[in-house]
Amino acid sequence: MEKNVGNPEDVRKSTVEPSLLLPFADAPSIVQAHQKDLQIESILSGKIEEVVKNLKGQLYVNERPREISIAVKLLYLSLTTLIGNKTLGEEYVDLIYVNKKGNRLVQRYKKLLFILSYTLGPYLASRLLKRWNKEATNIEEDTNKHFSWKDISNTLLNIHLIMFYFKGAYYDVSKRVFGMRYAIGHKVEDEEGKFRKSSSDRYKILGYFLLAQGVFKGFPLALQQFKHLLGVTSNSLTGKPSGEDEKAAHELGVNGEIKGIPSEFQVDHVDLADPSQLPFIPPSSRKCILCLSEMMDPSCAPCGHLFCWSCIMNWCKEREECPLCRQRCLRQQILPLR
Repeated sequence: MEKNVGNPEDVRKSTVEPSLLLPFADAPSIVQAHQKDLQIESILSGKIEEVVKNLKGQLYVNERPREISIAVKLLYLSLTTLIGNKTLGEEYVDLIYVNKKGNRLVQRYKKLLFILSYTLGPYLASRLLKRWNKEATNIEEDTNKHFSWKDISNTLLNIHLIMFYFKGAYYDVSKRVFGMRYAIGHKVEDEEGKFRKSSSDRYKILGYFLLAQGVFKGFPLALQQFKHLLGVTSNSLTGKPSGEDEKAAHELGVNGEIKGIPSEFQVDHVDLADPSQLPFIPPSSRKCILCLSEMMDPSCAPCGHLFCWSCIMNWCKEREECPLCRQRCLRQQILPLR
């Protein structure tokens, strides 16, 4: 057993007896490792943002926080998981990757596929869904009363998380797809085993709470969808449009298109580089802190801070907070000054 624990290559090259397999990691250890890695990624992200800001400017950093986050994850996992090293979180709680049976280490090509799907998968999926669902300006702000892609994906993720709390395996969906499980990298003594079991039992309670929440939240949505389906069927049989259809037809017109939206060139912009524009704003406050230029179409956040319209809207797409005071700021709460 000492040989198999001390040298992971022996686990790869030989078929180990079931009694000598490294024990699978428990849910609390996996969560603890994940939280530690998030702290390291946050520190690394701050350093990379400083480099990008010096090269491309603050506005570039503000407009691409998600892309920078993906680059940070790719860099961190490539320097650790891909080349066979542990992440700092895995080192902190002594975890190693094994296959779903726990008798071999994970091949490098699976690690590569996991890294690509874990970092780029959600980003590419959201881009594709935004292009596919052209009627919605942002799939993360779906206002329909019926089931959407957001509802479906959230339900699947909740089911995955419930399974993790019950079984203690596959904290990430990508790891479940490629069969990458965590094992404890040392011999577990009896006292440690009892402590890990009691901790895992407490995590199962979270699984039950999440399951109950999903049931109570999903039942009204299913009932509402059922009522909507009955209404559509009734209207189709009678040949009469519903009240919502009539309202939509009135707003959108005969062809279902919104008319009269001015183009970018037809809008009269407010440029604070011109001193005659909004002269009540003092010169010291006429620059936007996001682009460091005189504000174009100055807009006010709920907290009272001013920014360019495009700058603060792009910022709030990724972070719904004021860049200065961190107070909650939704895009529908931003008011343009005229």
